Amino acid sequence: MGDDGAGAAALSALEAGWDLPAEVTCLDLGTPGPYLAECIRGFDAVILFDSVSGTGAPGEVRHFRYDKEHAPPVVQRITPHTPGIGEALATLAFEGTAPSSVTVIGVIPEHVSAGTEMTEAVNRAIPMMASIAVIELEALGFSVPRSAEPRALALWWARTAVPTTC
Repeated sequence: MGDDGAGAAALSALEAGWDLPAEVTCLDLGTPGPYLAECIRGFDAVILFDSVSGTGAPGEVRHFRYDKEHAPPVVQRITPHTPGIGEALATLAFEGTAPSSVTVIGVIPEHVSAGTEMTEAVNRAIPMMASIAVIELEALGFSVPRSAEPRALALWWARTAVPTTC
């Protein structure tokens, strides 16, 4: 969905450019909707990449931190993306299994529609999103050195052959 691929692209940039410790688990969750709580259950800390709604210019990076005292709002379910992080954390808090720290690193999209191409504004934001994640991981006590030999981005849609005819 165009710029909505920013989360997967930022995760790929993080994995390609830094040597992540074995204790860090990277998951491309796609659009988990009602399964988000299940996907993040059991983690002490969670860092999420995504495109985010907001006022501002396309490509602007937003950075949100949540903990047990400061949770994101629960919103009405209206898209495949919902329930979102607010609902997932509320569910986990009710169970007593919420992560102690949740960070959302997002970018304001310019164009969200069918297709795999992201706009230039969002593409320029991807390295910053990955760098913020490194800062967050280091604040959690992890050592995250730059990779001596950066790897190519591993975007799933670039590896998937799409038929041109039916």
